[in-house]
Amino acid sequence: MSTSVRLQTAPQSPTALVPRPRWPARHFHGIGYVLAILLVGTNMPTALYGVYRAEFGFSPVTQTAIFAVYAAALVPTLFLFGPLSDRIGRRPVLVVALLAGAVGAIVLASAGSTAWLFAGRILQGIAVGACSAAGTAALLEHVPGRNPVRASRAATASTALGAALGPMFAGTVAEYLPYPTVLPYVLFTVALLPGVVALALLPPRAGGSSVGGRLIELPRVPRAVRTVFLLATFPSAVAWAAVGLFQSVVPSWMSEMLGVSNLLVGAGAAAIVMSCSVVAQLSMRGLDPIVAQRIGLALMVAGMAGVVVVDRVRNLPLLFVVAIAVGVGHGLAFAGGMQRVGTAIATHAPHAGGSVLAAFFTLTYLGTGVPAVAAGLLMTYQGTSAAIMEFAVATALVCLIALALNMIRRRDGAEKPDGGAREG
Repeated sequence: MSTSVRLQTAPQSPTALVPRPRWPARHFHGIGYVLAILLVGTNMPTALYGVYRAEFGFSPVTQTAIFAVYAAALVPTLFLFGPLSDRIGRRPVLVVALLAGAVGAIVLASAGSTAWLFAGRILQGIAVGACSAAGTAALLEHVPGRNPVRASRAATASTALGAALGPMFAGTVAEYLPYPTVLPYVLFTVALLPGVVALALLPPRAGGSSVGGRLIELPRVPRAVRTVFLLATFPSAVAWAAVGLFQSVVPSWMSEMLGVSNLLVGAGAAAIVMSCSVVAQLSMRGLDPIVAQRIGLALMVAGMAGVVVVDRVRNLPLLFVVAIAVGVGHGLAFAGGMQRVGTAIATHAPHAGGSVLAAFFTLTYLGTGVPAVAAGLLMTYQGTSAAIMEFAVATALVCLIALALNMIRRRDGAEKPDGGAREG
């Protein structure tokens, strides 16, 4: 019996065919700062809704509507500016994001009625929609060493860090300093200035493509990355749905359980979840992103089960354990998904990075927005306990579905063990 050996040359990556300049590391860090600070501003109102309700007298339904208009502005902005950044470059789109974030903060600081809150949240939705895909694509393009794993980790960590710091920052300032609904936004606007400097130093056409086509088009996911995209994005969206519980229902629930009105109590739960997410993301070096997503989904199933138990026994230390489990699960599932998508883009679709990432963040933010709005409505019409129970059970079931899909597809060999997408 004879043995033949077949020698193959590795298929050349599209990135190898497209020379890219080696940008200074300051561009990479500056873009990460822009992403993080804009997410800080977007998440500050989480800690201030109690103050707004007392001042303007609106109902939980109105609070849910305020969140809904934020998501309604964010998604179409993603659809517009993600692909647009592939055409005109990342810097113009990120400048729009900073401007929208600054104007949104000014509107919220000037709020004299509920209508101002709607306007401010719409502007914040535009800011995050413009920065998410374009900023992440810029990180992929400016990462030192052209390392897509590092860029993906920086993108998800910046997003989660902003979501963690926003409620804590606003809650601390509002609780212990004067002008609780004005000063947080003034300080945030000042914190945008380093972002302005970072964008001023960024090459104006960085990320722009000379390839012909329409200037404005819907996000598209090239066939070469479509399977990886769907399998990676579904767990990421589910992860943000689990976090949405702690950003929408849990703050009011905690205050109700403890009988306190301190703004840091509710903000603390959201901050713990997102802080644990950041730690998990920064600790997953060398971990297969598919395995990371599977571990993250399992932890979120356990966390949702823990939420149901806490609703019955009303144990605050147990709630913090649950928050840690959900946060770590979120970090692994979200970062794993971003790493898989980022690697697939770098390997197979470098010129469509903004478009693919716009689709990724659209589905991810829908995972946050739709369940959070549903939870707010359930809380209004069925009570907090019923809303928590139904939301937790539904999220656990969807986590199990996502886990099953990724385990089945992994056995089919859809991706290499290192998270890279196969050709075709």
